[in-house]
Amino acid sequence: MSSHPGIDMMSFTGSTRAGISVAKGAADTVKRVAQELGGKSANIILDDADFQSAIEGGARHCFLNSGQSCNAPTRMLVPEGRQDEAKEIAKKAAETTKVGDPFGEDTSIGPVVSEVQFNKIQGLIEKGIEEGAELGTGGPGKPDG
Repeated sequence: MSSHPGIDMMSFTGSTRAGISVAKGAADTVKRVAQELGGKSANIILDDADFQSAIEGGARHCFLNSGQSCNAPTRMLVPEGRQDEAKEIAKKAAETTKVGDPFGEDTSIGPVVSEVQFNKIQGLIEKGIEEGAELGTGGPGKPDG
């Protein structure tokens, strides 16, 4: 699509690998391309922030769109001396997130888009555990709901 001569400008959101392909395709026609490529969207919380609100809000924001957003703040950087406090706040936010029918009024998060995506998530959880991550809550398998 990015190489099509009838397109003057293109916006792309996706992986870095796919973004390179889009840019290469657009180069021959010298079209403008705006890209938002993969990343880890750091959520940096300083010591003087409203810690409770910042941690809770950041954790809940990760679950928007079933966690399938390229801008989800999937890394939270906090002062070293407050890591345990941050973990506890994030854990409570995760545990009070209701999984279920996305149209249900009491539901916070619906299903992921496909079985392929579910399996990818499971693989990432398992890889994290294998590499030494400690689960604060949840883990592999389907959540209740």
